[in-house]
Amino acid sequence: MTTMPSLNQAPPRQWHRVAAAGAGHPRLLELGFLPLENVRVLQRSWFRGGALVVQVGDAVFGLRPEEAAQIPVQPRAA
Repeated sequence: MTTMPSLNQAPPRQWHRVAAAGAGHPRLLELGFLPLENVRVLQRSWFRGGALVVQVGDAVFGLRPEEAAQIPVQPRAA
């Protein structure tokens, strides 16, 4: 069984799509981390375990690594 990578593991500046399962927490769904939505990591904090700046659609958010780990992603088709 292959585990799907999470947004926390995604390389910066590369577009992905939220996997069909969607985010694992209702708050993340309310923020727009819906299935098949375009998403990318813009920047990671310089210290280990720090926040990530992510873009979902046209919105930009700061997420804790634990929150980003609840968002499964897949590569975006060109």
